[in-house]
Amino acid sequence: MPKDVTEMGKCEKCGREWKEAEVCVQDRVSEDYEEKRYLLPHSRCYHTRWTQRMVEMLSPKAVEGRILDNGCGNGILGFVYPEMKERITGLDISPMMIEKAKLRLGEALVGDSENLPFEDGTFSAVVARSLLHHLPDPRRGIEEMARVLAPGGEMVIADTNKSVLSELPRKIANHGEHFSDDHRNMNANELVREISRKFEVKNVEFFGYIAYPLCGFPDLIDFSKYLPITPDVTEKLVDFDRLIGKIPGLRRLGWGMFVHGVKRD
Repeated sequence: MPKDVTEMGKCEKCGREWKEAEVCVQDRVSEDYEEKRYLLPHSRCYHTRWTQRMVEMLSPKAVEGRILDNGCGNGILGFVYPEMKERITGLDISPMMIEKAKLRLGEALVGDSENLPFEDGTFSAVVARSLLHHLPDPRRGIEEMARVLAPGGEMVIADTNKSVLSELPRKIANHGEHFSDDHRNMNANELVREISRKFEVKNVEFFGYIAYPLCGFPDLIDFSKYLPITPDVTEKLVDFDRLIGKIPGLRRLGWGMFVHGVKRD
């Protein structure tokens, strides 16, 4: 799982390496997220449902405490749960993302998810949405999340899943402006194994079959220009995806996965 930093590529736009390249990419796409991904009604509906499912996996006790939104992006967690915003601390490597997250979260700061700027045991819950596949060393990121959680604290990650459905689109997307060459799909078994080093894994769910490409990424392709994809249609597609995610054999074809774990003593 850890990736040798000598393998990390450079951003074609700025020529910078590794995390600097990631900052370049995320700064560049922050406006697209704001003006398309989280603004267009069908896409906002999709990402709201995705975010809600992550929080639903946490216990009430974990949700009632202090929450770290690790890799918070534009702060959609605070948009979906405004009543929780004062208990949410957002962290992202992109200054442009954090500028927007500050409008939605009680606290938001620029930082490195492989070196979290918090004391041990600070949070009752960590939510990491599409974070680990961006990191040079996902193991380090998992260890840091465990470190900043209090005893019995909980983590939910949503991340990419390596499947026959996701591999070709990922290769195509990595040649665009929204991804660096180091973005990758995660092997589900390997990821769960890594998380199990620090967490007791309580639940693994796969998601993203039809709704994911059609509704989630209008900043890449806005299918609503060609198909009647409204928020109501999006709701139905997400519900259908949830059903597919329960079918043995098919479930692992999902574009993404949720993993919920409780910190080990």
